[in-house]
Amino acid sequence: MIIDNPINDAFYDIIIIGSGPAGITLAKKIENKFKKIAIVEAGERYYSEESQKYYRGFIDGLFPQKLSKSRLSMFGGTTGHWGRTCRTHDEHDFYNWPIKKNTISAYQDEACKNLEVKNLFRTENINENLNLIEFQQSKTYFPDKYYSDIESSKNINLYLQSPMIELIGEDNITKKIKCFSKKKREFFYINSKIFVIASGGIENSRILLLEKKRNKKLFNNNIPVGNYWYEHPSKFLGNAFINSEKIKKQLNTSLNNFGPRLDSGDGENYSFAPTYKLIKNEKILNSCCWLVIHERKDRTWKRYLKDFLCIAPSLTKNAVELFDKKLYCGASIISSWEQDPEFSNRIELSNEIDKFGNNLPILKYKKSEIVRKTARVMFEKIGEFLIKEDLGRLVGENFLFDEKKNYLSDAGWHHMGGTIMGKNPDNSVVDSNLRVHGSKNIFVVGSSVFPTGGHANPTLTITQLSLRLGDYLINNNK
Repeated sequence: MIIDNPINDAFYDIIIIGSGPAGITLAKKIENKFKKIAIVEAGERYYSEESQKYYRGFIDGLFPQKLSKSRLSMFGGTTGHWGRTCRTHDEHDFYNWPIKKNTISAYQDEACKNLEVKNLFRTENINENLNLIEFQQSKTYFPDKYYSDIESSKNINLYLQSPMIELIGEDNITKKIKCFSKKKREFFYINSKIFVIASGGIENSRILLLEKKRNKKLFNNNIPVGNYWYEHPSKFLGNAFINSEKIKKQLNTSLNNFGPRLDSGDGENYSFAPTYKLIKNEKILNSCCWLVIHERKDRTWKRYLKDFLCIAPSLTKNAVELFDKKLYCGASIISSWEQDPEFSNRIELSNEIDKFGNNLPILKYKKSEIVRKTARVMFEKIGEFLIKEDLGRLVGENFLFDEKKNYLSDAGWHHMGGTIMGKNPDNSVVDSNLRVHGSKNIFVVGSSVFPTGGHANPTLTITQLSLRLGDYLINNNK
């Protein structure tokens, strides 16, 4: 049901703050177990410039997107510009999590059904350093798929254009939230036994930081809210000449070849990831590199060939002839990889306030050298593989090899960390059940709780965690 005229002091079994994939998935999971569920969303049904004003913020560092651009204040949240790429996180991605992969793998099939995606994320080993991996593309567009369900629901009430202003409570128990109805132009309060913050990788931190500042009685005030924030850097790494016929035979695979096209053009796509052995031996992060093969339309191949001959003098005469006969196709290497969550990367409250007197967020952001090293090592290992198998040659971008050269990611859409999950309140914000440390009834869900992010797109894992939280709330509400 859509609530256009809020009733002051209405009571709900559970209030979910945010209508992105985490909030919607949770609400649908518990719909038949809780009689009164509220979803409170600051944005409108669809995107609007007016709603986006609530997502203003500031950046200190080389972050590629404005905060008001990289997240959306609307029903469905930032899935409004989700590319719908899905993959599970690897087993070793959970090394620093308080839960193991099998804890959420139990929800993988259900999550895939919700996202309308094949539950098929295979891995094929190439050598001791490299794997080929498989992605799937979801058919789900959250703003459209779930709106009618919630509109007709008897148990879920959706408050649109109703920014949550304040959590209210004491003695580690939150009792109500203060909201503002943009339609009625007035404040209202709604009460509940359980509160779930599901407002995204910036706003989850901001909400808790605001409460940490003004109310010392809701949760443990020593928890590192906002810290350990990170994203998935993404970058064009270099060009290649590839013997396309030979590489197709060499990498004869049944894996789904879906991958990002970006500006690389259409063509065959191979998704390379490091083995765990490479990650350990080289002390790098997780990564994915897409080798996209395509016919180049420009006329710069002779310049690239000159570069190849300079860096690869062992190139055979036969290989050079293949260039001239155009049996070699152009290729691009594009990567999206893991960033290490550093304590100093964080969401803070700026001195500027919004119309309700709440501080706007500021993102303090940088990339460590291990991030650059990860991209370089992966590029080199793919290059070594191509040389060894006589499949082609690579030329990398300068930033990979020059530590003094700053570089800007082409991503900025995957906001992770800030309210990370862990056992110790000294270095985490929520416990393994996503309850805020020190609170009896505030939970957080979304990619902000990821202690580490791997390279996989976060939406599938967000969905699994939301389903798991749903079961926890159902089982502990008896």
